[in-house]
Amino acid sequence: MRIGVIADVHGNLLALQAVLARLRKAAPDLIVNLGDLVSGAFDPAGAADLQMSLGIPTISGNHERQLLEGAEGRSDAFARPLLSQAHLHWMANLPKTVTLADGDVFACHGSPAGGDLEYLMEDISTGRPVMDTAGNIAARLAGIGDARVVLCGHTHVSRVAWIGDVLIVNPGSVGMPAYRGSFPVPHLVEAGAPHARYAIIEKTPAGWSAELHAVAYDFEAAARQAEQAGRNDVAHAMRTGRLPAP
Repeated sequence: MRIGVIADVHGNLLALQAVLARLRKAAPDLIVNLGDLVSGAFDPAGAADLQMSLGIPTISGNHERQLLEGAEGRSDAFARPLLSQAHLHWMANLPKTVTLADGDVFACHGSPAGGDLEYLMEDISTGRPVMDTAGNIAARLAGIGDARVVLCGHTHVSRVAWIGDVLIVNPGSVGMPAYRGSFPVPHLVEAGAPHARYAIIEKTPAGWSAELHAVAYDFEAAARQAEQAGRNDVAHAMRTGRLPAP
């Protein structure tokens, strides 16, 4: 069995289209979307339309919750007036977690134990994400049942790790390679390259494995969309995978 994994589209329709084109060629058995779907200075409505049309398992991320609750950051505030009631209704009915492959795969946005704002594999106490200890990560896996694979997003950092006999996979971000966060402490995340990210996990007789992928697309077109939305910082990230100095 092969499962395509996408996360953190953030309204970047151009990046999403490039990733889906690759996934169509790879032809996995299914695709799962780990949330943070539309909040970004690109094409929120177009990205929502495409993601809705896919009919795939899709999780609500922290930005869907923020949009619906009115606790909006800049990206949410840009997206909100461009979304229809149909878009909002769809997001309001998305689950926080899903299980796949007869319970073998547990998918969430942040972490199983800590919700949509907790980083599963990273320690961000220094202001930059670094791999956390196995013990800390294991504690955040509470609630996965008998799953052998945990899929998470939120950090925008492509990463694979084994914690005991559990494979953890973060595909990275489809549409936003760099950002600044404020919870639980101010921090900066940068992929270092502007490519759109996704993963494919596969089960064979030997067990589960994962591949991480990076896809080139029209970075400049995405950067221009961000500039038109008044987000020169995001435009810089689209071109470089990094944010400009404050």
